[in-house]
Amino acid sequence: MFFRVFLAFVIMAAMTAASAAAEEAPSHSGEVRLSADKLSHDRNKESIHAEGNVEVLWNGARLYADMATYLQGEGVVTATGQVRLLKDGDVLSGDSATLQVGPRTGMVRNGHLLVKKSNLHLKGAEIEKSGDEEYRLRQGSITSCDGDRPGWRFEVEDLQVSMNDFATGRNAYFYLGETPVFWMPYILFPVMTERQSGFFFPKFGNSSKKGAFLDIPYYWAISPSSDATFDLDMQSKRGVGLGAEYRYLSENRGHGHDRGYLIYDENRGEFRGDLALKQQVNFSADTYWRADVNLVTDRDFYRDYGVNSGEYNKQYLGTNAFLTRRLGSLLITGGAEYISDLEGGSNRATLQKLPYLSIMESGRRIGSTPFSISGESSLVHMEREVGGRGERLAVTPRIGYSWRMGEFVDGSLWGGYDQRLYHADETGGADGWHGGGGSLGGLSLRSELARAFDVQLAGMSRVRHAVAPEISYSFREKRDESGLPFFDYDDRPATGQVVRLSLLNLVTGKSLKGGEAEYRDLLRLNLVQEYQLSGERRDLLVPVEGGRPFADTRLKAELFPLADLRIFTDLRVSPYSGTLSNGTVGVDGGDPKGERLSLYWHHAKDRLDYLEGRLTYKGLSPFTLSAMGRYSFDKPGFLESLYSVEYRHQCWSLNLTYRERPDNNELSFSFTLSGLGVVGPLRAF
Repeated sequence: MFFRVFLAFVIMAAMTAASAAAEEAPSHSGEVRLSADKLSHDRNKESIHAEGNVEVLWNGARLYADMATYLQGEGVVTATGQVRLLKDGDVLSGDSATLQVGPRTGMVRNGHLLVKKSNLHLKGAEIEKSGDEEYRLRQGSITSCDGDRPGWRFEVEDLQVSMNDFATGRNAYFYLGETPVFWMPYILFPVMTERQSGFFFPKFGNSSKKGAFLDIPYYWAISPSSDATFDLDMQSKRGVGLGAEYRYLSENRGHGHDRGYLIYDENRGEFRGDLALKQQVNFSADTYWRADVNLVTDRDFYRDYGVNSGEYNKQYLGTNAFLTRRLGSLLITGGAEYISDLEGGSNRATLQKLPYLSIMESGRRIGSTPFSISGESSLVHMEREVGGRGERLAVTPRIGYSWRMGEFVDGSLWGGYDQRLYHADETGGADGWHGGGGSLGGLSLRSELARAFDVQLAGMSRVRHAVAPEISYSFREKRDESGLPFFDYDDRPATGQVVRLSLLNLVTGKSLKGGEAEYRDLLRLNLVQEYQLSGERRDLLVPVEGGRPFADTRLKAELFPLADLRIFTDLRVSPYSGTLSNGTVGVDGGDPKGERLSLYWHHAKDRLDYLEGRLTYKGLSPFTLSAMGRYSFDKPGFLESLYSVEYRHQCWSLNLTYRERPDNNELSFSFTLSGLGVVGPLRAF
């Protein structure tokens, strides 16, 4: 060890003495350090010869070899025997090498280049390094698989590689294992350590509606904070379609995802497609824009071309775009809302809100008094081709008072007035200016009681149970509104007096991990019962039985027996018959990146009754199994089912998917080679 250190010190002194000669040689720049078991210096040839455990360092690069000679005047290192060149995690190795120290160019024979970030392996009889990230391989191969027998590779006669750009080559054979699959006279594909533009492997299959289909995607890395994907979708029964997606991030946590698809449907002899724009723009902390635009050319488009679960049987398609400005406790919003009815005969009678303006006062104290003022106002223009149209102005101011009773009870009292004004034009109905409104108010009392218990259960040392009972009373004055326009249910609010009882339970567990306390919800349960003292009651989910003042009892609960397991229920039960009128019961759990199971039952009296389940299983590595299904009990049979098998190798994956719907069966395949065409994450500005 002392001998190696001594030799390194001597050679560094010699290099310092020779620095003037190095500066005169344009091919050499920067300091070179060399160490070995044995060193010799030839002053006449200006060369240093090293043998045994050779190490050469310059400009962040590190060369290892059994033997090396450094020509100081020319700035050239020749090395033989287990040559390895390391730079920024990448490794270039071979039997022998000749390298220019300054520009880091040269030649490696029987070489192997490992690009660490994308795990690309390049091998060649000769690897010529023409720049920091430029290589040329003769009789070479490229793959992202580890090992001497890669799962896939390209064998290329002449391959030129530019990192963070493209690899181009001629006379290329594609191998799966040791089997040649196809030959190409010329290849061009992206090779990246960052996101890069390029073609992805296509998706293909067969569908009873589409026929045989082939989807060829192209990915465009526009900038560090935006990208796009374009699809050429060829279908034997329908025609050729074009799809596009654009994603971006902007300042102040803004983002967007825009998507569109267009096809000339040869079956119907017309263009068909859809457009979806989702945008979030934050101009400042108090001013922001939100848009969720969804448009479609015809009502049947999703039945024929819908891909995602629940998409093919959509009943409505909504568009909403608005601009919001916060001024203290005021929230001002202006926007537009458009609804496409995909089930009705036409969209002419569908009510559109184009545009609307709302002002909401969240609540602020009136001077130094204990009273506060709140409320909301809105101005909406209602538009439709068939039926009433016009404007509605609604103003609902409220005054509230809150107090504390003793140690455990909080009370609040509020009152207000709901005033609506209309300018409407209805065929055969009301037109001109009309007004309506009435007083409203309420009272509530709420308490919270809690107690903690020491336990030793499932790693928890302490459990806290909190109970929050609440009773409230509300009323709305009944007025004759028969002469007013009716656009939606906001024009006919339910009137009368209602008493509401609720009981909220919250159980939280505490555990110690690494000396730090961790808290986890174990149970959230809320029980609600309403009683109609007078007036009317409206429920859009279930029919309301006249003459029965008790509303359905509602039980909503979430149970977390394990950190990754949730049992959920939201039930509405008739207090008269004890039957379920509306409800959802479900369970979901597992690792988001591993095995996962979810099962939900959805029921609405006389409307729907179906079971939905999803399963992802990775226990048969390298296979991943996925299944999804929706089974209807009221219309016996599967509404939709999806089965998927993915085989994932270290450097490639194959996905087989079968989807079945009442009017369509589809089988599709997709194949992915890792390291080629990789889409990395977007980066915010």
